[in-house]
Amino acid sequence: MIWSMSETAISVAEAAKDFLKLLDLVENKGESAVLMRGGKAVATLNPVLGPAQTCAELADRVGSWAKVPPDEGNAFAEDIEAARRNLPPLKSAWD
Repeated sequence: MIWSMSETAISVAEAAKDFLKLLDLVENKGESAVLMRGGKAVATLNPVLGPAQTCAELADRVGSWAKVPPDEGNAFAEDIEAARRNLPPLKSAWD
């Protein structure tokens, strides 16, 4: 196993042999594990983040998200608008 502050590289065979130990590392220390086969990274095992506890924590997370290219963002916005146009009309709560 190669240990670092935030990521561990481990062979697939070693991960299978010591899976519970690896899972403890990911779950309890918040480290990611990169599974290697033949010297190449083939998968990652990452901790699941719980809900942000503060607005500052949420802001930190949002700031680290990958940016969406403009063409993908525009396509997503167009998809949302098309879905909205297909919704049935709203009914009045008083009817």
